[in-house]
Amino acid sequence: MNSYIDIRTAAQRGDETLYLLRLPLDRPGFEEFLGAWLLKSPRETVLIDCGVTGSYPALKKALDELGAKPDLLLLTHIHLDHSGAAGCLTRDFPNMKVFCFERAARHLIAPEKLWNATAATLGEATANAYQPPLPVPAERVIPREQLDPVWTVLDTPGHATHHVSFIRDFAGTRICFGGEALGVVAGLDVTSWFSDGVRRDGIRPATPPKYVPEIGRNSMKLLGEQTWDLYCSGHFGSVPRGQLVERSLAQNEFWEKKIAQAMHDGLSESEMVSMMLRDDPELADIAFYDEANRAREVYFLGNSVRGFVKFFQEQEAAK
Repeated sequence: MNSYIDIRTAAQRGDETLYLLRLPLDRPGFEEFLGAWLLKSPRETVLIDCGVTGSYPALKKALDELGAKPDLLLLTHIHLDHSGAAGCLTRDFPNMKVFCFERAARHLIAPEKLWNATAATLGEATANAYQPPLPVPAERVIPREQLDPVWTVLDTPGHATHHVSFIRDFAGTRICFGGEALGVVAGLDVTSWFSDGVRRDGIRPATPPKYVPEIGRNSMKLLGEQTWDLYCSGHFGSVPRGQLVERSLAQNEFWEKKIAQAMHDGLSESEMVSMMLRDDPELADIAFYDEANRAREVYFLGNSVRGFVKFFQEQEAAK
């Protein structure tokens, strides 16, 4: 197998297999960060999330290697690192349908506004790695009522207002495809982030602006009320359920209190990032990351801090 192709088996029983397809970018810290989930059986071939246009060559090679022609693409949300390659897929797989949160579909059909906002946020270097998305034909987008009832679709806003999560039984496992509803979680086989190659267990919040803590926590609680055994995250890999929901909720509450106090004390956003790296036990593993992966996480931690800061600022302005 070409070394550019990274196909990992996450669950398998009989003729059903759940794969994780790694979608590397030529950008430090993004070699093992984007991924797509593929459910493959003789009856169906379904993708959950698909990476960016810039990572599409890796996705297409993996699909070709598996002889997989997707019937359906499910998107947890339309941030480009999850949906950017949707237009490439609809071009190359003319029978494939696409589902995302209904009110977000217009940004797949006409992605220019989404691309411009993303490029402005990411900066030139990362935007060049992502590359602009191709439009998805409107007739290929379906509402949730047309999905097979084996899929449970849950509205899980927080990380994004248009975030959904998917739950279903497959390959002998009750699986939750949660995108970033519970944060960023390194899967059990993710060791490349760590300078010593030893995976550690931690959660990084995914609370970018605009963020409302109560809405995010309600989504976490909703996932906690469901029955599932395996969590397939957006970044990156899978972990058993364990206490993942409870830990994500506790972290979110901790962040809300700490950021509120930090704002009262007059700390800058960069000082808040340093504070959370020091005080949040879920972030202790970042100290063991290599330089590139640590830089990536510190950048996104800044976004997460900003989500809470903007929430408190809007609350104050509304008084």
